[in-house]
Amino acid sequence: MAHSFGSFSMLVSLALLFMFIAPTFCHEKDKNKENHPKLKKLCSKTDNRHLCMKFMKSDSRTVDADDRVLTKVAIDLALSKAKDIHKDLDSLYDRTSNSRMKDRYNSCSKNYHDAMRNLEETKRIFNDRDYKRILVQVNDAVEEVRDCKNQLDKSEKDTSDLKKRTKEFELLCDVVKVAAKYLNKDKNKDDKDD
Repeated sequence: MAHSFGSFSMLVSLALLFMFIAPTFCHEKDKNKENHPKLKKLCSKTDNRHLCMKFMKSDSRTVDADDRVLTKVAIDLALSKAKDIHKDLDSLYDRTSNSRMKDRYNSCSKNYHDAMRNLEETKRIFNDRDYKRILVQVNDAVEEVRDCKNQLDKSEKDTSDLKKRTKEFELLCDVVKVAAKYLNKDKNKDDKDD
């Protein structure tokens, strides 16, 4: 009986030892994944590095991602942001009785609808690996949203949340453009190597 208690005690000690050691190794591995060197480089080329990192790191695909995956994530995040804002604009349109605001929300909704169409086209172009044309589509999407932003700036109602989210959308579009430029450089380099 004393022998089995000693063995049990030894097993418990080993289990506790592994419980303390294993998380240290796992944490170190996670810490290395947090470095995101390509993501840091990408975000450093945008207007808001910190917010870029926050948005991009919210998607688990960015861990150890190459430029192509980072571009795909940026496109997906921008499209998702546009869809959310579009949905909210439609809701604001339905809820307001102010005819001037109704017109502005309707106009903005159309702008975001067109921006979403541009981003869907961006996805298709991305899948075709025609990275140079991504910039044109994303610039068109940003232009649509700027038209909306100008409408909201004229508004007497508090639209600060929409303005903030529009800036976030523009940042995500900027991330797409920067990422596409990296992909285009890599593609041109690969074409020269062939």
